[in-house]
Amino acid sequence: MKTNYFFAVFLTSLFLFTGCDSKSEIDDSLIANTKKNTPYVKKFVSKTFKLTTTDGKIIELTSTKEGLDFKDYKGKKAILVDFFATWCPPCIKGLPILKELREKYKDDFEIISVLYEKEEDKPTSEIIDFIKKYDITYPITVGEENFKLAKDLDDVQRIPELFLFSKDGKFVKKFLGETDLETYEIFLKMAIGENKLEIR
Repeated sequence: MKTNYFFAVFLTSLFLFTGCDSKSEIDDSLIANTKKNTPYVKKFVSKTFKLTTTDGKIIELTSTKEGLDFKDYKGKKAILVDFFATWCPPCIKGLPILKELREKYKDDFEIISVLYEKEEDKPTSEIIDFIKKYDITYPITVGEENFKLAKDLDDVQRIPELFLFSKDGKFVKKFLGETDLETYEIFLKMAIGENKLEIR
């Protein structure tokens, strides 16, 4: 019995060793290679968006690998893109802060508020009433293009959600929910070039 046992072990060992040494039995393409196994990276595709303001003007912007290029503002003003809704309490609560921020830095800074509500739910006439009620002086955009931009910008799901871009269109900071004036100012000064820009 012992002889048969050792003979079986010997044959098994011989098969294993000869199998590993025989390159003809191995398909190299099936062997894991850490240098080749790089993560899948989605190819960047630049997109252009044409947002329509409540007074019919077009704000054109193009996505880049670093952020957004705003056709009429690049090199002139930092931009805060504000996704909001008229039924959102934190959005309304934050309006005085945004207005103060814009007034204080108006030479170097603009806010573009992007309505995150369907036109069938909130007609433009109601948005104009909202603008008058809260004395909003910066542009608010409406329409389907808003939702395309929201999808492209990290797939906006919650509001208020705000994205700050420097004068040259580089993404600086995302703000989610209620934010105080001091926090906005820290990053806005980076965006307009008063402080060293640190991408967040």
